[in-house]
Amino acid sequence: MEKLTGFAVAAVVACAGLMGCSKKEETPSSPPAAAAPAPAPAAAPAPAPAPAAAAQKVQPGKWQAVTEMSGPMGQQALAGMEQAFKTMTPEQKKAANLDNAKVEGGKLIQEMCITPEMAGKTLQSLADSQLKNMPGCSPADVKTDGNKESMRFTCGEGKMSMNLEAVYVSPTENTVTSTMDMAGQGMTTTVTSKRVGDC
Repeated sequence: MEKLTGFAVAAVVACAGLMGCSKKEETPSSPPAAAAPAPAPAAAPAPAPAPAAAAQKVQPGKWQAVTEMSGPMGQQALAGMEQAFKTMTPEQKKAANLDNAKVEGGKLIQEMCITPEMAGKTLQSLADSQLKNMPGCSPADVKTDGNKESMRFTCGEGKMSMNLEAVYVSPTENTVTSTMDMAGQGMTTTVTSKRVGDC
């Protein structure tokens, strides 16, 4: 369970870093948007409409994310991912956006193409789609403050909690840091993402 939870959390964090989500404005008279079908772990959420004039925090193109995890749970999660990579078929890796991912030097290194549609995703929609794979979790509380976004959610009646902060240094660089506590064990994950070229 710890490895699975760590993997799912890492998916949320890594996607947040690669996607560079911008917060969607909410209209009080509008009903909540329907959640997109849940993707495989680390898969990008399904496209959702975004205003053409909305400012994107991430420039589309080829991005690389380097994920570091600290603490016993972090090492377990990395070991679980490394083992999963060995058993996944090329099709499964592609479906999960992991065909260009590897564990090296105690870090998860992932590359993927960010399309304009993906760059326009909201952190809320990303969290909602990933949390559907984690039964018993509360809806994510997402907030925006300038070039920073934060997210918090709990699972298992508060037995597991996660706090995440994304800092968009520029449209070609961002850092996402998350802290997870589960049954008294903590894990801090830092994802440093940068644009490395065109797709």
